[in-house]
Amino acid sequence: MNRWLGSIVGLLIAALPAAVMATEEGRALEPPMDWAPVLVITLLVLLGMALLGGIGYLYRRERSLDWDFQKPDAPDHH
Repeated sequence: MNRWLGSIVGLLIAALPAAVMATEEGRALEPPMDWAPVLVITLLVLLGMALLGGIGYLYRRERSLDWDFQKPDAPDHH
């Protein structure tokens, strides 16, 4: 419980400067003009990486490309 309380207090203290600056007028920066294309390209790249990772996982699973060191040890019965 004490750890959670410390985490919450730390989060509130860290967010305090942002909250103070948000209340002042004229301190916010305007977003750049090309933010929308950058956002779209970033999302497409992340989607492509997830798709490529999924295809790689399925390929490895279908071809049984697991090495012995990745498998759990057999139980040792004496």
